[in-house]
Amino acid sequence: MELFIKPAYTVPRGGQSGRGLHALILLTVAGLTLVTTRGLLTGNWWFFIMLTWNLTLAWFPLGVVLVLRDLRAASNAPAGLQNRWLLGAGLLLWLVFLPNAPYIITDLYHIRHVDSPLLWFDTMTIFLFALTGLLTGLYSILIVHRMIRPLVGRWRTWGLLVISQFLSGFGIYLGRMGRWNSWDIITSPSALASAIARTYHDHLSIKLTLAYGFVLLVLYVAFYWYVENERTPDTKSPL
Repeated sequence: MELFIKPAYTVPRGGQSGRGLHALILLTVAGLTLVTTRGLLTGNWWFFIMLTWNLTLAWFPLGVVLVLRDLRAASNAPAGLQNRWLLGAGLLLWLVFLPNAPYIITDLYHIRHVDSPLLWFDTMTIFLFALTGLLTGLYSILIVHRMIRPLVGRWRTWGLLVISQFLSGFGIYLGRMGRWNSWDIITSPSALASAIARTYHDHLSIKLTLAYGFVLLVLYVAFYWYVENERTPDTKSPL
């Protein structure tokens, strides 16, 4: 069973999305089980609301590219101008929301406010959510990688992906330090543009952008190498 579509945009056998998506669903269910248990035992649902909302946002860019992939796979006609405009708009929406996937890593910041009896439980819970968000983002990047590589070529694709990872790093900075959200690009474009312009004078924005961008890029390269080179004994297809 194939995990990702090939450049020809073929749909995996049986119409299924693959084991990778199933694994992400399993991780998501496990995380929701932990935060629900915490809420039932303590009566405090703040962690449930925060982590569930952040994970929903992490899933959104993956949902966008899955829809794009299926739309292109279902079309038998060559990609014309209209399809390219649709692809470009969809990828722009994906890029705007992509930082939400690794953003959950920064939720580990809240551990310092957790009482000792719940410290280890909450550390494990937030880590599970952060891991799920990160893998969800990596999954979506690989799908984008395979969609645009036939259109722009191997090296241009890598160049665009490198840029996207550093933009994600900058997005994490805006979200954590500036408390901006992805949809503010529509609801408050002027205020967001002003905030972005002011970050030029903030050395922390440069440091965090470079640090997060570098780590996200390395993680994706490692993920890409693994998926491209690993083969299952029976199907001989990417995991």
